[in-house]
Amino acid sequence: MRLRLPRRSDVGALDEAIQETLPDLVRWLPWARPNHTRQDTRLYLRGARLARSKRRAFEFLMEDIQSGAVLGITSLHRIDWARRCAGLGYWIRRSAWGKGAATEATYAVIEYAFHDLALNRLEVHVAPENLASLRVAEKLGFQREGIAREAELINGQYSDHVQYSLLRSDLSELPGGVP
Repeated sequence: MRLRLPRRSDVGALDEAIQETLPDLVRWLPWARPNHTRQDTRLYLRGARLARSKRRAFEFLMEDIQSGAVLGITSLHRIDWARRCAGLGYWIRRSAWGKGAATEATYAVIEYAFHDLALNRLEVHVAPENLASLRVAEKLGFQREGIAREAELINGQYSDHVQYSLLRSDLSELPGGVP
């Protein structure tokens, strides 16, 4: 797998990954709508480029090296430079589930956040029912801090989130490091 910045030319491949996984994404992510279109994907990519240029968010496309298929996205968002803190997110297309792609890609972004951007704290917010995403956060060494009640509005419904954090200092405390 390769992580790279998304390009305008990724609209088709990214939209294909979104459409394959849309019923699942709609349950967990506020941007995902049942009627998501290719134009929505185009606008998403435009927004990602703008956020990166303003250093508010960094989106990374996960790409299969052999096939060139888009596997998903991992991102740093809600970057608070004064606090040296950011949110961390990830999603994987359905056909790539269970192969470790989320863990591998997200760990690379964690290293980028702590080493290249000099952030100190990363936060992951996951719906309590999203067991696969909870496992990724725990596998990467994130510490559960509690439940944020009605933390996000998803398709007109408020969703609780389990809040996790990882500090720069946590990486050195993990036995054998993080996979």
